[in-house]
Amino acid sequence: MATRGGGVYFPVDAGFCDTMVARMITRRLGAEGFAAYVRMLCCLLNEPGGRLPLAMDDEWEVLSERLGLPLGTTRELVSLMEHYGALVRPDGGGFVMSPQVSAGLAAREEIVEKRRAAGRASGEARRRKASDG
Repeated sequence: MATRGGGVYFPVDAGFCDTMVARMITRRLGAEGFAAYVRMLCCLLNEPGGRLPLAMDDEWEVLSERLGLPLGTTRELVSLMEHYGALVRPDGGGFVMSPQVSAGLAAREEIVEKRRAAGRASGEARRRKASDG
């Protein structure tokens, strides 16, 4: 998550709270499961490229600790998220990523790049004006 103007910027559509995956997680795992779902999205936001490694037992145990869930419940949460498309395993690999989080990260990067480009253009215009005057 990024800080923006004193607040926290969560680059994911707020509609994630009312999706089939959110409803099924809440139904199967309760409020604790929904909270873990949100924490999982936050974990993905903090990982390079929004990709979370889950190939080894240690990685599952670390995720379980981060989510505050028993290991079996963590596996169930990930399974539900995969089933409903909230998580994918590209190339069947040992990591998961969220299409929703990836889209949010890409949109955020696009905004940052546009701001950088505008700043560079503004700086060049000021330098030209200063050298012409």
